[in-house]
Amino acid sequence: MKRLYNRFLEMMDQGYWIWFLLLTGLTGFLCFRCLGIGAIDSWDEARHGISAYEMMQSGNYLINTFAKEPDYWNVKPPLSFLTVAAGFSLFGYTAVGLRFFSALSYVLTSVLTGLFARRYGNAASLFTMAFLTANYFPFKAHLARAGDADSLYLLLFTLAMLAMLNIPKSQRFIYVCGLCFSLAFLTKSFHAGMIAAVGGLFLLLTGELKKMRPRVWMGFLLSSFLPILLWACLRYQYDGMTFFRSMYEADIAGRTASGGMEGHGFPFTFYLTSIFWNFDYIYGFLSLTVLCGVLYVRIRPLRKTDFPLPAADQTGILLWLFIPLLGFSLVSTKLMWYVYPCMVPLCLLAAVFLSKFLKAETVPVWLRSLCLLFAGAGTLLFIWNNYEDNVRGARSNDLQTFVMEQFDRDSALAGSSVYLDAYDPFLYANTDGWQQNMRLLALMEGDLNCLDGGAEAFLQDDSGSLLILSIPFLQDHPELTACEILADNGQYLLLCKP
Repeated sequence: MKRLYNRFLEMMDQGYWIWFLLLTGLTGFLCFRCLGIGAIDSWDEARHGISAYEMMQSGNYLINTFAKEPDYWNVKPPLSFLTVAAGFSLFGYTAVGLRFFSALSYVLTSVLTGLFARRYGNAASLFTMAFLTANYFPFKAHLARAGDADSLYLLLFTLAMLAMLNIPKSQRFIYVCGLCFSLAFLTKSFHAGMIAAVGGLFLLLTGELKKMRPRVWMGFLLSSFLPILLWACLRYQYDGMTFFRSMYEADIAGRTASGGMEGHGFPFTFYLTSIFWNFDYIYGFLSLTVLCGVLYVRIRPLRKTDFPLPAADQTGILLWLFIPLLGFSLVSTKLMWYVYPCMVPLCLLAAVFLSKFLKAETVPVWLRSLCLLFAGAGTLLFIWNNYEDNVRGARSNDLQTFVMEQFDRDSALAGSSVYLDAYDPFLYANTDGWQQNMRLLALMEGDLNCLDGGAEAFLQDDSGSLLILSIPFLQDHPELTACEILADNGQYLLLCKP
């Protein structure tokens, strides 16, 4: 058994780049496969898509708008909108274009973290990438397969942390850390403060703060704040302090207010109990691995040469894991994607401790083999569940499918004014107004003019508009039977007046 076990570890080391490419391909497959199939979500994804679309139509890439008016609800700086606009430029006005750079950002996060983890060994690198591939929730909502800000923010957060961990080797990495902080702020506003909190504590606790020379500090401040100041000056020229006040009220005052914002208030332990101690997905296993590893190191101290990773790296990665977790647990508004940045160091630490354990000669080989089998089989199961639920399970909804089938940007119906009075599967309710996700889809598919008011408003409109109607609603408006039916798929009708 020992010979077979050691042979397998040698294959991981000697065939590292083959395994690395396989895991990169698998991550890319989970990110990009069926990327354009899933229904577009309202709120963040739809708001980002509409703002990016309107930026491209107006030529103003500084101001994010909604319904052609400045958006003071989604008060984020423009970087994430620009990446969506870039996706539209490359792939057209499609769901793939909407989500492409989010998917790419997660692949880069996995690859760069895996390459960084090679400093702790090839096995640690491969385990890190495998755990990130099995990382269920970021594939489920608001990250790898969604056209909003979180995936780019995660990439920039991760790059900032990896640069931070390299500062003891070269102080120049602090410029990279500062630039990533600045770009993260331009992506997700005050959420970037967590990068500053982790970085500041790292410099203080490792003693690197005292080593910084004035020239380094000057370069760091420039890289950290110059891009933000340039954007702020340009934005101020447009609407003064209005946007900045809205940013503060939404991201600071609103999310820290008692009871939470928009019904998302939860107790302090929300993230710990619902995510990091959740054994239905991979997080309970990873958290248990990290907990056992930390206790092993702290309760039964090893010689320095036996520590799984250098002292400065231990400090940095633990800060990376726990400071955002603690900070967002203290905030009353709690959403799953707030702590996505904590999942990267969780995967990294678990991989380091697991790889160290698997090579510990003092542990019986049968126990190490059993642990390897359990960890490998479990990770594969989590990856499969990720694929089944988030890739293979991606579905559009019937209303969105109907709109995609009936409209095309090159057809005669492009640019039409359209009313909606239908059952919306996304809302699980009837609606006579265009929700954000449907409005974005209508813009992408046919550059439609979306009008609210439903069948009642359509009947009073003599401008040649169209109506999308759920078939059962005909009984509520018998006068619609005189309209011409342009399309009928058994659930919805597309009507125009004769």
